[in-house]
Amino acid sequence: MNADEKYLFDLMGYIIIPDALTGEEVKRCNQAIDHHIGQLREMQDSLAGGSGALAGTSHRKDMGGMLSWDRPWCEPFRQLLVHPNVSPYLDTILGKSYRLDHGPSLIAMDEGTEGGTLHGGGIERPNFSEAYFFKDGRIYCGLTVVEFMLADEGPGDGGLGLIPGSHKANLACPHTMKLYQQYQQYVVEVNAKAGDAVVFTETLTHGTLPWKAKHQRRALLYKFSPGFQAYSQGAHQVAYPDYIEDMAPEERAVMEAPHIRR
Repeated sequence: MNADEKYLFDLMGYIIIPDALTGEEVKRCNQAIDHHIGQLREMQDSLAGGSGALAGTSHRKDMGGMLSWDRPWCEPFRQLLVHPNVSPYLDTILGKSYRLDHGPSLIAMDEGTEGGTLHGGGIERPNFSEAYFFKDGRIYCGLTVVEFMLADEGPGDGGLGLIPGSHKANLACPHTMKLYQQYQQYVVEVNAKAGDAVVFTETLTHGTLPWKAKHQRRALLYKFSPGFQAYSQGAHQVAYPDYIEDMAPEERAVMEAPHIRR
């Protein structure tokens, strides 16, 4: 992560990594998702918060559990835990020996799918699990999202929406802005192509804009924390899952419970 990228991430709260994945890697992820398409579930409840600006004709669809799928279907998702084009960014933002906090999960949206209210923001973080600050020349970040785009998100399509700089906000975001009813000019629709990765701090105010494109939106979310810290119980919610033992050593290290790494 070079000096310009650090500046942009600190300023905006997010950064786009172009071509983080090759076309073949995107293809393998999509093929694995298609193979398990029966696991894709539409949400029962609306995420639009009653906002007409975020309303749609259907709810978004979700899928998880990719790391535990049989081989070869799990392999592309496990490789994203320590992907060489993304790990250097996480090493800088979270510190070396970062860990998977929870995920991965797929968000799928068909044409007409509603958006989701914007949430998060610097003033609204209750504890250090989602904190963001800068001290002694380095970034300190809690829960951090990597959103791998498995389909194009072009201008006017909708999808990921962010309020740049809101991770440092000292005042609460206006409710009408969270509902995308006012101040829409300050909400950035993130445009990226399949294979790009968007990295953003969970502290950034973010949400989803209604999906208007003909093709299905597919965004794969991984949420990481510093190695000593947790937001969620993640893979260790009940017991140490057996599938972790089947991972490569470098992948398995990212799945460890939070502790001081020495």
